[in-house]
Parts: sequence; C-alpha cells; structure tokens
Amino acid sequence: MFKLANLLNRKTVKNFLPEKIPSEILEQAIRVAWRTPTSLNSRPVILLDISSKKNETWIASQPAAQTAPHLFLFAWNAEDGEANARKFLAERYDGETSDDRVATTLARIIKNRDEWARQQIYLTAGYFAATLEASGVAGCFIAGFEKGAAAENVKLPEGYLPELIFACGFANPDDPKTNKTEWARSLAEFYFPES
Repeated sequence: MFKLANLLNRKTVKNFLPEKIPSEILEQAIRVAWRTPTSLNSRPVILLDISSKKNETWIASQPAAQTAPHLFLFAWNAEDGEANARKFLAERYDGETSDDRVATTLARIIKNRDEWARQQIYLTAGYFAATLEASGVAGCFIAGFEKGAAAENVKLPEGYLPELIFACGFANPDDPKTNKTEWARSLAEFYFPES
C-alpha cells in the first residue's frame, strides 16, 4: 500500500528477503520514473532491469546487490537528451530545431552537456525509488560499481552510459541494521527557513 509514512521512515537497506516485488508495484514505479520532469523535457535517461547480473564481478562486491531480488540500472545519453530538448524548444517557439532561439536557449541552460544529462538520472532515480519506498519496498543506491565493465556486460542502446544502480526488495526484518536509524544530521542542520 502506498503510504507517505513509508517515506518518512525510510532507511537504506542492504539485506533483503528473496521475495520478488509484485509486478503492479514495479510497473507503477516505472511509470512514475518515465514521467519524471526533466530539464527541457530532455529525457536522456533509460532504466534497465539487470537483476540477472548480480553475480557479475563489476557489481558482486556490493552487499546490497547480493541479496536484492531486483537491480535496476539508470543510464544516460547526452546526445539523445539534447536532440529531445531541441524538439521540445522548437515546438515552444513554433520553429525548427535549428532555430536561433532554440540554440540560444540551449546555450543558456546547458553549460556542460554531459553533466546536464547525468543530472537527469538523479531526478528520475529519485522518483523511482520514492515510489517504491512509499509502496513498502526498501532500496539502496549503488554508485560504486565498475561502469566500464557494466557497459560491456549490459545490453545498452548505442550511446548510453551506465551511471547508477538501485538495488531493491523487501527488507529482511531479522537484520538488526534494518531497524536501526541513524541520521548524520538533524532536520535543523538540513533545512534553513527563510529569515
């Protein structure tokens, strides 16, 4: 069941039960991630189910990858993102993708095309993870994996580069770390109201 309380009480989990996530919950999270707002409607991100890859050397050293029944890889392509942004802007300006207004807007917003495209992954991944966690699914983001090896071992569409993995499933309640909560900072150290 989708509950805000699940998000307010979430923790990073690295020890999961073997039980698979129900398909309706996964489909809901995938649809939310697909609808994530991105800069200039660029959508330079794809999501791949790589659950069958958990024992490959480039990810196997990650504890969460070993017990999670599901692994999802987020990958990006700056060229596709820019092409989508050009189409979006051309429609906005009732012009062509080569229109000077399109080029001016892109130059103003996109200072570093690769960095701009990669930033969209974190928006998409956040929506995906939050939807799963609000539905009672636990997860762990994994950035520390061998991206070059991943690119060689995962069937990515041409031009896409791996960036982030989300390991997820139902938390193992017998793991003492599952029920432990430690926050690095208090809410007062995180949020600064306008003075």
